[in-house]
Amino acid sequence: MTKQFLVTASILGATTVVAGAVGALVLEGNITQPYLNQFNSGLLFQAFTTVALLAVTFMNRYVVRSYLNAIYYLFVLGVVLYSIPSYLLSLKELTGSAFDALSAAPLIGALLMLIGWLTLFAAGISYHHKKRSSKG
Repeated sequence: MTKQFLVTASILGATTVVAGAVGALVLEGNITQPYLNQFNSGLLFQAFTTVALLAVTFMNRYVVRSYLNAIYYLFVLGVVLYSIPSYLLSLKELTGSAFDALSAAPLIGALLMLIGWLTLFAAGISYHHKKRSSKG
């Protein structure tokens, strides 16, 4: 499980860097501010979710596995459904392509990420620290 989380977080992190570079070097100045804002929103959601996924990776000893699995899939699917369509929709002005069919996907992705955060909250509420026994 830790390996899967780390690999996924590293892929999401690397693609965040690449997308950020594309936004800064290619899109800025070539698309209008509303489209750039949409692109940056996808970038921000992906970056924050990547960091959260990385943090959850190292909590795996303390959180019930079912919570971890739910958080993982909700975060990953949320990023895929929010960020990728946001990137593509922001390119509409530059490429002339119509990605209108994707316009509902970011809303679904945001909802999945929100449920992931609420699941993380539930994992925190249900957490019970196991005290180490002192030998003495």
